[in-house]
Amino acid sequence: MPKNKGAGRRGGSGAPPRGCHAFACESMSPTTMLSQRRESMAPRPRCSSPPESDRMKTYFLNPTLRTRRKFIREGRCMQRASSWATVWPPLSLATLAAIAERFGPVRLLDGNVESLSLDDVLADIRAEQPDLVVVAAGFPSIDDDMAVAGAVKEAFPAVKVLGFGVYFTLLGTESLADYPLMDYAIAGEPEETLEELLGALAAGKADVAGIRGLLVRTPAGVRATEPRPLLGDLDRLPFPDRGLLRNDRYVLPHNGKPFTLIQTGRGCPYACTYCIVDAYYGRRVRKHSVDYVVREVDECIHKYNIDEILFWEEVFTLDKKYALAVCEEIVRRRLPVHWAATTRVTAVDAEVLAAMKRAGCYLLGLGVESASQAVLDAARKRQTPDDARHAVQLCREAGIQTMGHFIFGLPGETRETARRTIRYMLGLGLDYMQCYCAVPYPGTELGRLAREKGWIKAERWSQYDFGGDSIMNTDALAAEEVTRFRRQAFRRFYFRPIYLARHLLGKVPLRQWLRLAAFRDWMAGGAKEGDDR
Repeated sequence: MPKNKGAGRRGGSGAPPRGCHAFACESMSPTTMLSQRRESMAPRPRCSSPPESDRMKTYFLNPTLRTRRKFIREGRCMQRASSWATVWPPLSLATLAAIAERFGPVRLLDGNVESLSLDDVLADIRAEQPDLVVVAAGFPSIDDDMAVAGAVKEAFPAVKVLGFGVYFTLLGTESLADYPLMDYAIAGEPEETLEELLGALAAGKADVAGIRGLLVRTPAGVRATEPRPLLGDLDRLPFPDRGLLRNDRYVLPHNGKPFTLIQTGRGCPYACTYCIVDAYYGRRVRKHSVDYVVREVDECIHKYNIDEILFWEEVFTLDKKYALAVCEEIVRRRLPVHWAATTRVTAVDAEVLAAMKRAGCYLLGLGVESASQAVLDAARKRQTPDDARHAVQLCREAGIQTMGHFIFGLPGETRETARRTIRYMLGLGLDYMQCYCAVPYPGTELGRLAREKGWIKAERWSQYDFGGDSIMNTDALAAEEVTRFRRQAFRRFYFRPIYLARHLLGKVPLRQWLRLAAFRDWMAGGAKEGDDR
């Protein structure tokens, strides 16, 4: 397996020591690992670099939680890692780092996947001496994310600190109200805003009011600059610099193989009441060109030795011609890739699924949500339970596994609809299932409705966790009941004897069984009440 040269930093020499890979680090402290990595990084040519006096050193940070628990922060996906939600590579950070390389040396530290302490992170920043620290942030992790950002600013007052993510986009100037040590945050898509900010800071400009999409702390308080339009041509973006990541740390739970994300498009034309995609990426669908996507696949395989990929887009098959073209080009170039994607249950047919299978697709995520047509209609899903049955059947006939996604606690949910949804998911023939409690995010129709009705129980933004317990009552259910139904669904789906025998026995590594044991204990909370089969 090729070495991951230059992982973490651009601007040094050498390659990371083999002892720092995978699980061979148990006897080595995180601080020692960071020290060794700083001494062994490789230089990389840059294009259109500013003059030496104007160069910026930028530090990209995926923060660790104070509990050291792993976390996912990628676009709309903000949740704790679990048995089935493995740690994702920070795609957005790697893309932003690739942009920043034009302005000078960069460093990307994923303290999240490496379980680094705050002291470890501060020691690394002290050694790097950056001009700007860019921090990824999400709703459920925001208290920890901002604690890290604040500690950086307190330790290094001259360093500018910038946050980005859905949290800042949805809350605007309010997002920085409780975090006085943050200098800037990006509202909206971050790439062009970061590029312009780096250019201004490198040129010594203190006034950044003309940079669109920025939240700026001033003596008079936090103010927002003019909103930035959505990026029109996604192909203008560089490939994420995966050479800055420890790619062997991001592995699939079922086979232990490294995987990565490739974004094929942004935006979704649908208007589901609970979804935050519209606020972040908009409803206008924008695609990378087929050539761009397939060249990135080729780079992942041949440069980084990664052949397991998640195509990261809301509805991969929304444009059938595009999906077919991507598949045909993968086949034409004979790329040995295994991949998964997500789509709507109304956006698949036998032709596109057959093409996906030929091109290496083995798993398709489907947004099923509920067995209740009334709940689906209230959420503006524009689909029926029978649509999901048909989609799962088509996938089975094509030889593609399915992951069904469900949401408990949407408006209209009752005990009867929740129980019906559990029975329905058990009979769909899904290979895997993931379910969530509805979250009333600000900026969504669900958030507005929940505030008007007084349903929201959360007291802090960090409780807005799509992968956590319910924070919202409905007209018919208390939040605690919604949480119990979610736990019941997991338990009854994954611990069926026939399911264990067919899908897991002999296929799941020991470490995954140990995680499943903890998962089972968590689910036991859902067996206490309301378990009506």
